[in-house]
Amino acid sequence: MSPTPPLAEVPDDLLARVARGDAAALRSFYELTVDGVYAFVFYRVGKDAALAEDVVQETFLIALEKTRDFEASRGSLRGWVCQLSRNVVRTQLRHRNRMQELDMWDRVDRALVDALERMERETLVDEVIAREETRDLVHLAMGHISEAYRVVLQRKYLDGKSLSELSLELGVSEDAVKSLLARARRAFREAFQTLGKSLLEASS
Repeated sequence: MSPTPPLAEVPDDLLARVARGDAAALRSFYELTVDGVYAFVFYRVGKDAALAEDVVQETFLIALEKTRDFEASRGSLRGWVCQLSRNVVRTQLRHRNRMQELDMWDRVDRALVDALERMERETLVDEVIAREETRDLVHLAMGHISEAYRVVLQRKYLDGKSLSELSLELGVSEDAVKSLLARARRAFREAFQTLGKSLLEASS
């Protein structure tokens, strides 16, 4: 599977152009935000694909009705749309009497806040990859780095392979494995923080 392209920046004025009836802006708005919103929703509805699609559709309809509510000074456009989707998710889960999942995501959000705050001060990549509380976000971040980086991180931190085992598997020296892991950790950290901050805006 080819790696997911890095998250593109969403211009702050994009929604204003949508509100003015700019068809190209509307298409860009959807294309730049839909994957992140779907991923955000998908995990929060228990990986129920049909429900996730319904939530995403409702979210975009709400976003188009509330284009003038977005304020760039309060966060990114992607985060704002995720916040709208979060509210739709909460309503849908309440209607389905799935309050336990709401409580779980409150705990995950708190764990995410802690992980992001600590990653600002420390490397912490190893711990974050291994933590159950941030596992879904880890998988999302893994999808935004190259396949070579993703494989070596998975084999080292999720499968528990040693440097010598990785050296044999990859057919390179242990020093080369260490160098690859260092680059992979940097790429993961950047992807995790970019995704995490976007989702954190939606959880605030």
